[in-house]
Amino acid sequence: MKILKLRLQNFQNFEDATFQFNPQFTVLIGDNGTGKSAITRGLCIAAGTFLLGLEEMTQTDKRYIRDEEIRRRFTEDNQPAQYPCAVEAWGELNGNKSLYWKRSVTSASSGTLTKDANSIIEIARNYNQRINYKDERGIDLPVITYFGTGRLWTGPKQTYSLKTGGSLLQKGYARSVDDKSDKVSPLEWIKSNYYQRLEGKTDGALYDAVIEAIGLTVPNWKPTGWSSVSDELVGIRTLPDGTQEENIPLYYLSDGLRIMAAMVAEIAWRCVTLNPHRRRNAVKATKGIILIDELDMHLHPDWQKNVVHDLKAAFPNIQFVATTHSPFIVQSLESSELINLDRITDISPQDLNIETIATEIMGVESPYSTASDQKYQTAKEYLKAIRGDASGKELEHSLRQVDDPALRAFLELNKMAQGK
Repeated sequence: MKILKLRLQNFQNFEDATFQFNPQFTVLIGDNGTGKSAITRGLCIAAGTFLLGLEEMTQTDKRYIRDEEIRRRFTEDNQPAQYPCAVEAWGELNGNKSLYWKRSVTSASSGTLTKDANSIIEIARNYNQRINYKDERGIDLPVITYFGTGRLWTGPKQTYSLKTGGSLLQKGYARSVDDKSDKVSPLEWIKSNYYQRLEGKTDGALYDAVIEAIGLTVPNWKPTGWSSVSDELVGIRTLPDGTQEENIPLYYLSDGLRIMAAMVAEIAWRCVTLNPHRRRNAVKATKGIILIDELDMHLHPDWQKNVVHDLKAAFPNIQFVATTHSPFIVQSLESSELINLDRITDISPQDLNIETIATEIMGVESPYSTASDQKYQTAKEYLKAIRGDASGKELEHSLRQVDDPALRAFLELNKMAQGK
């Protein structure tokens, strides 16, 4: 599945807006409140339409337009909801290259309608029948996952059971369009498959595919296996001086690295769960759409520079749409991979330095700190006063407000040069 165009009508802060997406990677930038997260939620509703055709999905596994997502018109004493609220999508799925579908709410009592979404729902129903009733194998299923800002890894260390069983569709899509990620199931799967491989029950092809994806995307830490001592995925950590530490548990990594590792593990786990017939190539062959709100969350700037490249390398057939506030992520993009909600630009960010990206693309007024800008404005106003009609007494008073010794000396010299 790929979504190439999306129209939002009366959805959150958009009255009527249309967006087009790169088939592999799109990053949304803009000031707070411009609608970056709204677009990813709209995409989540559009992509989640596929789940409506799978009979095993519970209501909590499905995604509808929520009341708070319907745009309201605010007046002095009234906040009426605006109808219709609609999410329209144009995309492709497994050879169907011109799919169109629509989800909408037309009144306060209508709920989310699906009458215009049969094109994608029927494909899902067909897959459901073939897999669960005809026991067909070899059907390529799309991975669909939404990662909201609630994916932050908090709380005490988890314990992981050796769970098995469950249907392919239910395991592969459960909680996939929730606002929070599933940190437990992927690691339970990794633990189970690690021991099954040791016992000779599997050849480890799917396990290797998942471990490779994590290794490609988590900086300075390569997973090596499951530790019975720490009951955790462990790996080799490379320190800044180049030395390496072995058997470092995932839980010991920084928040940023744990978030990235958990997110990648979930994507890879869903890939191998949905498409086990692809064996060792299951992760790289799987198609689908992944939505990530605030891709840069807790990542060091050095890692932000490489995260888009690394995700492309680990999941070459998956479409990603992400939001960010990071100029380092923006700098790693081609012009076709960027949607700027503040201003239109076709400049390739890869050709610009960070300062230019911050000021010219992301709209930061100055690349300097607020304190530095205040000093600049103070000096500028003082120099104007020296060349103007200000008296020496007035200038002396203004000079006492300058607390930077070097700047004060510079201004005093200019005052003396003007004979004031």
